[in-house]
Amino acid sequence: MMKSIFFGMVAMAVAILSIYQETAQAQEQPGATHDYKWNGIDDQCLTALHLQINKEFDASIVYLKYAAYFAQEKVNLPGFEKFFFHAAGEEREHGIKLIEYALMRGQGPVDKSNFKLNYTYQVLAGTDGESALRAALTKEEEVTHSIRGVIKACEEGSNDYHLVDYLTGEYLDEQHKGQRELAEKIATLSKMKKSAPKLGEFLFDKHHM
Repeated sequence: MMKSIFFGMVAMAVAILSIYQETAQAQEQPGATHDYKWNGIDDQCLTALHLQINKEFDASIVYLKYAAYFAQEKVNLPGFEKFFFHAAGEEREHGIKLIEYALMRGQGPVDKSNFKLNYTYQVLAGTDGESALRAALTKEEEVTHSIRGVIKACEEGSNDYHLVDYLTGEYLDEQHKGQRELAEKIATLSKMKKSAPKLGEFLFDKHHM
């Protein structure tokens, strides 16, 4: 069942991207006329934005895999399952919002030549809750670093202050809060596991996720 949920959510993300891509292609049909003159994004900034869209969906897939792992009857940690399904949804929503931003600016939603979802991430058998949270924190730090890279790329050249402001206010704030939340959960779980690791993880899953 979890396998079907996982592939269903991935298929949904791909379907959304296909719809946006078809919309962009329709806008580019020969002979189409546009009364509005787009205030475009320069190539360096747009390339960074498209790469970030890819990273958001890749992060969503990683979290979906963790959610499906914790939902297995042999693992059965419903708190972790719920947490990672929610995290996957947030990352997918981030990717969609960036696609919508690109379209608002008159740009293609994704770079057709470079966009490719990464399904290779593996959750190892025996993974516990703490190691999963640490992996999530590492992934969030990676995404935050990538967003800062987009900001830097967009500050250079044409200095796209609108996109820079959007990423700084909308994305970085949420990233920093999310990283702090993960760090707090890791610290709490680590303390609870000291005397009785399995019981500590069980109680943490029940009361703190």
